[in-house]
Amino acid sequence: MEPAFQNKFLKDKVRNLTESPGCYLWKNAEGVVIYIGKAIRLADRVKSYLNPNQSDIKTQFLQQEIQDFEWIATDSELEALILEATLIKKHNPKYNVRLKDDKKYPYICVSTGEPFPMVFLTRKIRDDGNRYFGPFTDVKSTRDTLTILHKIFPVRKTPLKLPLLKPQKPCLNFHINRCIGPCRGTISVEEYSEVVKQILKFLDGKKDDLVFDLRTRMESHSEKMEYELAIRFRNMLENVDRFRRNQVVVGNPDEDGDVIAFAKREDDGQVVIFEVRSGRLEAKKTFAIQGMAHSSDKEVLTAFLRDYYLTVSFIPKNIILPGNIKNETAVILDHIERTTGVRPKISFPGGGEKRGLLRLAEKNAEMNLTERILATKFRDQSVALKELKENLKLDDIPNVIECYDISHFQGTEPVASGVMFVEGKPYKAGYRHYRMRGYSGINDPGMIHEVIGRRLQRLLNEDESLPDLIVIDGGPTQLARACEAAMALDLRNIPIISLAKKREEIFFPGESTPYIFDINSPSMRLLRHIRDEAHRFGVTFHRERRNRETLKTILNEIPDVGKERRKAILSYFADKKKIEDADVPELMQVPGIGERLANAIYDTIHKKSIPMQ
Repeated sequence: MEPAFQNKFLKDKVRNLTESPGCYLWKNAEGVVIYIGKAIRLADRVKSYLNPNQSDIKTQFLQQEIQDFEWIATDSELEALILEATLIKKHNPKYNVRLKDDKKYPYICVSTGEPFPMVFLTRKIRDDGNRYFGPFTDVKSTRDTLTILHKIFPVRKTPLKLPLLKPQKPCLNFHINRCIGPCRGTISVEEYSEVVKQILKFLDGKKDDLVFDLRTRMESHSEKMEYELAIRFRNMLENVDRFRRNQVVVGNPDEDGDVIAFAKREDDGQVVIFEVRSGRLEAKKTFAIQGMAHSSDKEVLTAFLRDYYLTVSFIPKNIILPGNIKNETAVILDHIERTTGVRPKISFPGGGEKRGLLRLAEKNAEMNLTERILATKFRDQSVALKELKENLKLDDIPNVIECYDISHFQGTEPVASGVMFVEGKPYKAGYRHYRMRGYSGINDPGMIHEVIGRRLQRLLNEDESLPDLIVIDGGPTQLARACEAAMALDLRNIPIISLAKKREEIFFPGESTPYIFDINSPSMRLLRHIRDEAHRFGVTFHRERRNRETLKTILNEIPDVGKERRKAILSYFADKKKIEDADVPELMQVPGIGERLANAIYDTIHKKSIPMQ
C-alpha cells in the first residue's frame, strides 16, 4: 500500500475540492473512516496531507493509511465545527481525540416545560422546553446531588400530570416537609415556580444569589406574617448554608470558572474539570478520552472544549487551561457566545492560586487515569481467564499459570526460566531460574523436559498445589517432551500447551495441527504477555551469567587477583552497576582492592572491551 503523497487517485480527487469551509473524512483501504477534520478552506487543508515533508507525527501515520476521503462543504467555519463534532460521534475515528462513551453521561433535568416541574436524572437531552444540567461523569455523585436537591427544595418526586382534575391526598413526602404538595390543588403555579427558580440558581452555581434571594423572601413573608411560607424559605436557606459549609474556598467570592487539566498514557487520557462557583470548589468532573496517541496537547484541549462546551448547559465566566490555545478556540467561543450570550475568558496562568489549582487538577487527572487503566486491566484479565477456560477446554478457570522458556547463545550457558501469573497478573515470588544439569549445547526440547520434570517433582515433594495451566514457549516437539516429564511423574491430567512465536499458534498434546485464535482477543493477549515475560526473564538471567563468566575469565588474567578478591569483585558488582561502567574510585570500594590493583583491573577490562549485554 503506497503512502498518500504517492497515491495518484487521491491527487486526482483533491483537484475537485472546493475552497469553501467544511469537513473532510479520511478513510483507509477498507473504507473505514479513520480521521475527521474541519477546515476554513477544504482544498488547502486536504492537500497538506499529500505533502511528503510533513513534520507532524499524526499526519505521518495518516499518510501511511489513508486511501480515500469524503468531504462536506459548509457555509461557515462555525457550521464546520458543529458538523465535525457530530461526525466524530457517529464514526468514532481512531485518530481523533474524542470523549469515550459520551452518550452514557447522565444529566439532571428540571422539567420546566410543565406547570409543576420535577427534578430527575436522565441520559437523554430533548428539545422539549426543559432545563438540562450536565453532563455529569459519576452516576453515584449525580444521584447524591439529586438527593441533596430533594432534601433542600420541597418539589414533587412523584410523576403526575398536573394539575389534576380532582385533587388527591398527598404522599409521605408532604408530611415530612419534603414536598409542598401540588397534587392537593392548593398550590398555585406562581408559588411553586418560586421554589423552582431557587433550584435553577443552585444548579447554575449561583449560590450567593440563591442565599440572598432565600433570605429576602424569608424576611418578606415574615413581615407579612405569612409564617408558613417564611418557615419554608428558612428551611431551604439553612440547608443551603449547611451544604456550602462543606465546600472548599479556593478563590475570591466573585470568581466563577472551570479549571481544566488532563493526563495521557499511550492512546488513553483523562480530563478533570474543577468547577469553581463564587470562589468555592463545587464539583469535580472527570472524563475518559481516547485517540491520544500522536496527538499534541493543543489538539487534546481543543477537541475536549469542542465536545464539552457544545453540549454543556452552564457556561462559566472563565476557563483556565494548562496550555495556550487561544487561536484554536476562537470559533468555539464564537459559537458559545452566539448560543448562550456568554463569551468565557480563557486564561493560561503561569503562577499564583490558579496555577496551583491547575496542578491539583493535573494530579487528579493522573490518579483517575491510573485507576481507570487498572480497572480496565482487571476486567480484561477476568475476561481473558474465562476465554482461556473455554478455548482450551479446561475444567476450571486457570487462575495459576506458569510458563517456561529456554535461553542460550549458540548453545553456551543454557538456562531456563519459569514465570507465574496469578489471576492474570505477574506473581514475582513464583518466578524461577534454572541452570541446566543434564543437557548442554542446542537441545531446547531436552532442556524443557528437564526443567518441567524438576519443577513438578519439587511441587510433589513439598506437597504444593500444581498450576492450573503450564505454557511452553515453543512448538510441538518441546510440548511433547514437557508432557513426557509430566507423565513420568504420573501427572497425566495437568493441562500443558505450547505457544509458537512465528504465527502465535497453540499446540495441544498429541495433536500435530495447531489452533489459531483471535490474536487480539483478551485470552491471546494474556498468553503472549506471559510468554514474553518468561522470555524476558530468561534472557536477562542468561546475559548475567554469560557476562559473569566473561568477567571471571578476564579477572583470571590479572596478577594479584586471587580467588577471594575475584569473589569480592563479582559479589560487589552482582547487584550494583556494571563493572565496565565503573571508574577507578568505584573499583577501590571493593574490599581488598587498592589504587594500584584498581588501575590494573580498569586497564585490563577496557583493553578487552568486554560486551556486557
